[in-house]
Amino acid sequence: MDADLRKHFDRAVSDDPGADAGEMALAAIAQGGRMRRRRRQMAGAGVAAGVVVALAVVGGVSLRPEPAEPAGPPMTVAAAMMPLTAPSCSEKPVESGATDVVVFLIPDSTDRQSSALGSTLREDARVADVRFENRQQAWERFRTLWADSPDFVSSVSPKQLVESFRLRLADPAQYKAFRAEYATMDGVGSIVGRVCPASAPVGGVQ
Repeated sequence: MDADLRKHFDRAVSDDPGADAGEMALAAIAQGGRMRRRRRQMAGAGVAAGVVVALAVVGGVSLRPEPAEPAGPPMTVAAAMMPLTAPSCSEKPVESGATDVVVFLIPDSTDRQSSALGSTLREDARVADVRFENRQQAWERFRTLWADSPDFVSSVSPKQLVESFRLRLADPAQYKAFRAEYATMDGVGSIVGRVCPASAPVGGVQ
């Protein structure tokens, strides 16, 4: 019997000499069982919370709090790794008329693929400016963005981020054809276009 329960039991017996000690002992034992079960449940809840955090990281879910207004979908690790849209650019990607473009390579892209794509982009007359971001540079940006979540940052390595090319097109009207052509090229994972002013960072992202 727990010390606290024993103390209460002894006090109850001494205060009420006419009480049935056997019945009170059974009641005390039952109460002790309930308290032990509650402690186990609370401990189990703590373990479960740890498992949820672990699964969230492995499964691609960030537990960083989202703004109360407006409510949105939960942030994923993949989304957290992506560069932020420049404030002066269109928030959502566009299907046509993009001034700035980010070409993301596939996660397991090779140096050969990256080099070949870079050469093609720099020789393309439709591209007015091009910048390259390798995995280490992407990780440095990611680390700065999530500086207030060191555990989250430590769970991600540069190898998990993708390389990308940030572009500014000479003519936004050429974006649709540009995207269709480059989407089929070796090593390209996705292409995102936005409408930005000339003062925005190349690619429309920070």
